[in-house]
Amino acid sequence: MPDRPDFWSRRRRAVAAEEARVSEAAPERLAEDPHAGMDDESLLKMLGLPDPETLTPHDAAAFMAREVSGQLRKRAMRALFSRHPGLSLPDGLLDYDDDYTDAAVNMRPPKTVWTSIQKVAEAVMEPESQPEVTDTPDPEIERPAFKEEEPDLPTPRRMAFSFPEDTV
Repeated sequence: MPDRPDFWSRRRRAVAAEEARVSEAAPERLAEDPHAGMDDESLLKMLGLPDPETLTPHDAAAFMAREVSGQLRKRAMRALFSRHPGLSLPDGLLDYDDDYTDAAVNMRPPKTVWTSIQKVAEAVMEPESQPEVTDTPDPEIERPAFKEEEPDLPTPRRMAFSFPEDTV
């Protein structure tokens, strides 16, 4: 048998090597991020950002900069969406936003739409003053002296089916 290790042995060694590489890179990442040890208030003062609790939708773009830590960005977004719940509502432009489960049963438009259509129709269809029509007798129409014959219609064709008797 060759001394080649099986798949799981190679996999364990690869995972151990990856963990060692990540643990060696952790201090380097902390050294690269100058704001890693700072608290949120001092970071806000240093970057010139407003307090996340008083955040308005116009100020939110400043918190999306790369210099802002993820924790501070998350805190700002939570405060923004809790103070302005209208930001999380759907805008109505969704293609499948309607409820189609009762489409066969509910074929009429909603009542609000129907009443607005009725109001517009009533405004458009105001009765106009029409001249008064007097009852005049219908003029007599002379009927032809002969009887019109109806054309002979062809007899409808009937289909004839025949089945062999020995079919089982």
